[in-house]
Amino acid sequence: MNAFPPILLASTSPHRRLLLERLQLPFAALSPPMEETVLAGEAPAARALRLARAKAASVAVQHPAAIVIGSDQVASLAGPQGITLLHKPGNRENCRAQLAAMSGRMVRFDTAVAVRQGEAELTHLEPTLVHQRITAEQLER
Repeated sequence: MNAFPPILLASTSPHRRLLLERLQLPFAALSPPMEETVLAGEAPAARALRLARAKAASVAVQHPAAIVIGSDQVASLAGPQGITLLHKPGNRENCRAQLAAMSGRMVRFDTAVAVRQGEAELTHLEPTLVHQRITAEQLER
């Protein structure tokens, strides 16, 4: 008999699954039953934290005894017109344009995690600044 509550990853992200597998603990990954909405005027860090908490809460409601982990990451660029959120590009052309816009500039990644069991919740937000230069050859690849 397992003395520990089940661990559930409220995500379908292969990357997050690989990160959790490194701990060598048994867990299951579930798709959080929620929409990832964008709120007008919301700061990138606040959005990442709100979505991580919402993902964990949406799975925890269905599995109150489990330890549920929700996470989200928001990438952004600061520029003369303000902050631009970087979304998943979706296709090759959008990807090329996004990478070109990022080249030579500072990109901020706000990564949030929420761990929840029942009503108890712990959260953490970690900002990471990345400066990268992407050559034309790298952009083409």
